Amino acid sequence: MAVQRLLVVVNPRGGTQRGLAVLEQVTPTFAAAGIEWEVRVTEHHGHAREIARTLNLTGIDGLCAIGGDGTVHEVADGLMQRGEPIAVPLGIIPAGTGNTLAQHLQCDDPLEAARRIVVGVTQPLDVVRVTLSDEVVFCVDVVGWGAVSDINATAERLRWLGPPRYGAAALWQILRAKRRRATLSLDGQAIDDELLFVMACNPKFTGSGMKLAPHAEIGDGKLDVVVVRRATRWQMLKLFSKVFDGSHLDLEFVEYHQVRSFAIASHSHDPLDLDGEMKGHTPMSAEVLPSALRIFAKATC
Repeated sequence: MAVQRLLVVVNPRGGTQRGLAVLEQVTPTFAAAGIEWEVRVTEHHGHAREIARTLNLTGIDGLCAIGGDGTVHEVADGLMQRGEPIAVPLGIIPAGTGNTLAQHLQCDDPLEAARRIVVGVTQPLDVVRVTLSDEVVFCVDVVGWGAVSDINATAERLRWLGPPRYGAAALWQILRAKRRRATLSLDGQAIDDELLFVMACNPKFTGSGMKLAPHAEIGDGKLDVVVVRRATRWQMLKLFSKVFDGSHLDLEFVEYHQVRSFAIASHSHDPLDLDGEMKGHTPMSAEVLPSALRIFAKATC
């Protein structure tokens, strides 16, 4: 695919608040390739979603997001909210603390991300349609419930720590983790039990370097769901020590499922982690929309 014109959405406040500096860093790469680009700088929460939902895509060869996971989520959600097939590929230039999809693509360097966009090779990207009681949200990273939502809420309060905030939040919440009664349905098979957490992953990673779903692929039409029903604090600490290389799957109390849909109904309206954003409450249902988007990726040869 020959890339000639890009639209770049920059979040100057998200992630590490270095979106504009990253834009300046990658601009020479686009210029050297003779690419035309238009920049839209977001002004408020949800602005990236508005831009992606309403912009004219005619003649655009790529829609690029410079920011963290929240910016990528807004852009992808906005594209899907258009309610039409999307042919314009999504480009990710990481400028956040988690950079979940960038980690999966083994491309956490902004200059390398820009070079991949210039080359124009793309691959399919599954999208998860999450249905809540009052709205539908489209995700490309994770859907979490229980202790993982608690961890994300704590991490939001620790933004000043930078990337280590995820690990610090996880350790803190491990000491306070509580089970919640819920019915979890995996491809229609119901589990009614007390659960510590449920985390459905599109990419392999979550947070900063946590390889929670080591078998996940972003274009395989499946969600990789990690479930922990019961675990002591010691067991949870052991899980945390192993999650960075994926060896936590060897622990007997960790369940791993690959599904096309799942749902959670809990006794209380528990908060959800949708692509790193605290948004919505149970009950919820989710299904994979295979290859609903395309994403710039590394050339295979």
